[in-house]
Amino acid sequence: MNYREITKRYSDLINRAEQANGRKEIVGLLKKAAKLKSKIEIN
Repeated sequence: MNYREITKRYSDLINRAEQANGRKEIVGLLKKAAKLKSKIEIN
């Protein structure tokens, strides 16, 4: 994945987390987003 794809997926996950209903759903999306953010910071 390149930088553009990672940032697009990250912003998509954050938007989905804002609209999510359940606590577990929100936590799961935020964990995925955190993993992608760490990839962004490494590059």
